[in-house]
Order: sequence, then structure tokens, then C-alpha cells
Amino acid sequence: MIQFKEEIRTDRLRLKVLEEENASTFAELVSANKTRLQESFPITVRRATDKGAASIYLKELQYDRLHGRSVLYGVWFRGLLVGMIIVKNIDWRIPRSEVGYFVTQTYEGLGFTSEALRAVCLYCFDDLSILKICAKIIPTNLQSKQLVEKLGFELEGTLRKEYKTGLGEVVDINYYGLLSQSRPEQ
Repeated sequence: MIQFKEEIRTDRLRLKVLEEENASTFAELVSANKTRLQESFPITVRRATDKGAASIYLKELQYDRLHGRSVLYGVWFRGLLVGMIIVKNIDWRIPRSEVGYFVTQTYEGLGFTSEALRAVCLYCFDDLSILKICAKIIPTNLQSKQLVEKLGFELEGTLRKEYKTGLGEVVDINYYGLLSQSRPEQ
């Protein structure tokens, strides 16, 4: 069975697996960003409403991590949880994965999301031998599209009426892919 790294470090950030002990901090992060996350992270918003609910959710994610299906990292800056990044839907037969990410609005524009996503992509390619990483992005999320394009992801297509947002709307999804041979530079 795969053993995911507990922590990935960058110049400014610590990406650390979120555990049950982080439930309160995680619930606070999600609550503070609920309006922004509702559209693209409906499950996280619904499952991390308070410390108890977040604890159960993180425990379920730990089960998925232990079984090689996903890993959720908190993005920490100077001891503060400022975001999250998840590697999910891992298909070891190919091998490929999907990523999802956000940084709290207070820390947007500082390059944290780019730094965290680059580090996770390099970890997936170098340590996990993932061949392809995808990001599924709602077409109106221009910041996220710009971010993945900056890191070398390519738009592979648009899946029409593919995703139901937390607002109940069924929307298209832009499907971006990054191959290991096109890995982002350090």
C-alpha cells in the first residue's frame, strides 16, 4: 500500500496532512471561506460545518489516504492554516490523479496557491510516479484557470453539464491535464 508523505515543504509553506486533531482549525477555515467555496467545494462546505463534523470528515479522508485513494494537505504559513490542497481520485492502474485547492482570501495574490500546487505536482510525479494530474475547473473560475495554465496544465476539453455546484446549478467543467514530462519547473 502507498505511503503518502506526511509533510511537503516549500520556501514559505508547510503542506501537512490534515488529521482529526486539526478539525477545529479546518472547520474555521472552511467557515470563513464558505461563500467562496460553496460553488466548487460543496462537499467540504457541507462536511466541515463545525469541529465535530470536520473531525468525522477528516477521519473518513484518513481512511481514503490509508487506502491510497486521496491525500488532503493543509497549507500552513507561519503556523496558520491558510488553505488546503487535495490529491484525489487516484487511479493507480494508469496512474493518474486529480487536484483541488484553495487559499483563504486573506492570503490570495501572494503566490501561495501556485507554490503549493507546484510542490504537490512535483511530489506526485517524482515520489508517487503519477503520469498525469488533472484539474477540473468551472469555466467562470478565471483565477484557477490562469494558475494551472501558468504551471503548464493544458486545457483538454470542456465537459458539458458535468458538475453540480453547491448552489445546485449544473455547469460545464474545463478539464485540464498536466503530464509528468511537462512538469512545472521548481
